[in-house]
Amino acid sequence: MRLHRFYIAEKILTKKLCIKDESLIHQWRNVFRYNVGSEVVLFDGSGFEYDCVILKLSNREAELNVVSKKKGVMPEREITLYQSLIKKDKMEWVVEKATELGVSKIVPIISDRSEKKGFNLARAKKIAIEASEQCGRGDVPEIGEVMNYELGIMNHGENIIVLDPSGVPLHNSYVVPHNSFSLFIGPEGGWSEKELNLFKQKNAEILSLGKLTLRAETAAITSIAKLNIWPDQAKC
Repeated sequence: MRLHRFYIAEKILTKKLCIKDESLIHQWRNVFRYNVGSEVVLFDGSGFEYDCVILKLSNREAELNVVSKKKGVMPEREITLYQSLIKKDKMEWVVEKATELGVSKIVPIISDRSEKKGFNLARAKKIAIEASEQCGRGDVPEIGEVMNYELGIMNHGENIIVLDPSGVPLHNSYVVPHNSFSLFIGPEGGWSEKELNLFKQKNAEILSLGKLTLRAETAAITSIAKLNIWPDQAKC
């Protein structure tokens, strides 16, 4: 039977662990009905995961014994997703799916045509943790604070990829030549002319997903999946 995976913020450095995370303990006791002897998999974001056995489980704390340690699955590329703010449920969906697809960092940005300005950072981090637990990642992507698009562009002057209908068609044979890159996805209304000019000044590569007008969340996930391909995979 497949063991459930759980993320803990503290680094796992010893064979015996004492966990006092009330929400995690509540989940173990009341959702999964774990008890002494139950087995779980823990990971701390370091790239390793640990098979553990519960030695003690009370309302306030849990004691576990680390049985084994192994290398977890880590993203091969370093992808930073700059996602223009969109509706709450769609933004959360992007965070979840981008995590599953191996994005290293997600930064919400306010662009000229952004309709939404608010962003629940704490909830986004929780969604990223749960997605990492579910998909088997050995780490959790970083979720950045909301920033203006200009600041995001200026912070990443190299290896910028922008999705826009005016760009070069993104064919299946296209392979990003960089180990790390920043991907910018616009809002529902698309990028403004001012924003596109700024991208061009920073020598950004502007790509298109075709003639159809895609929703922002569709464009984000489709482009991540297409761009996160290595040369040897493209030949398959």
